[in-house]
Amino acid sequence: MSLQVEKHIEIKGKEGHKIAKALSDVIKEFEIRDRITKLKRIQVFVTKNPVKICKKIITAKTKLKVHGEIREWICDNAPSFSYWDSDKGSTIMLSANENIFKNKNYSAIKGLFAHELMHLLAKVDGLDEKLNNEADKASKNILIFLEKHKETKPFTIDRLFVSLVRVTTTSSLLIKDILVNSRAMSFGFDEEIYENYKATLTDVKKLIMFDENDIIKALKRNEKHVLDDAFLTYLGLNVSWITFKMFHNMWYKELQRMANIKVPQIIKRNSKPILNEMLNLRFASKEKHIAKILRLTQQNYFNIVQYFCKKLR
Repeated sequence: MSLQVEKHIEIKGKEGHKIAKALSDVIKEFEIRDRITKLKRIQVFVTKNPVKICKKIITAKTKLKVHGEIREWICDNAPSFSYWDSDKGSTIMLSANENIFKNKNYSAIKGLFAHELMHLLAKVDGLDEKLNNEADKASKNILIFLEKHKETKPFTIDRLFVSLVRVTTTSSLLIKDILVNSRAMSFGFDEEIYENYKATLTDVKKLIMFDENDIIKALKRNEKHVLDDAFLTYLGLNVSWITFKMFHNMWYKELQRMANIKVPQIIKRNSKPILNEMLNLRFASKEKHIAKILRLTQQNYFNIVQYFCKKLR
């Protein structure tokens, strides 16, 4: 049975038709390479109003976790979101507010859509569940981790716990993105994925920077989330080139250069081992390797905390 795709594209006219064709091209390639019976129907929304669309898919039976994921998608202004329900079918939402739509970059649109399509496959294949389980285990290990370390002012144990949970959860999402990109590139979407990341990273070095003195000032104002933001932003942007280097695709060098935003050297030094471990990921990565990356992320984040706490003394 052929995959049924319902397209709801708010952009009309000639541009809307081109977007619809770009989505169809990805679906055709997908069906040639990986026909999956569990994925029977997909609703694809290209929307400028995420809240309106989210109201359509949230029902009384929608799991609380999905409510949280949708809220994060809206609040973080993420470019895309995918949701799989074994009964209701699947939903992919793409934000038409992104520059790739404004600039009519159809290759990048294909890359974004292919990325979300692979996320659906990951959900169907159980990869999401495996990663969520490893994140849960790593989160439980945070309590053991904190017991071994004394409270370091101004980071109380409670605040460290919040930050480490956030770091662990985000690291799990980054691992998921790498594995999904790996599958998308094995489907032949190298150029499209590259174009999407290239568009995303354009001007980030001008728009996003974290100066060490500014972080120290923020910590003195008790704005400890700024340190989390600096670490996770740098790590997240650099995940963009991981799969390309993994596939020995030289485009990784340009993405790596574009993602190299200004952050304190302590953050770069502690991110490097994590990125190196991520380079060894494969689509069916073993739980032990995933757990290793999550623990390394926790430890290296704590190293950064200790560095800044010394600066505040």
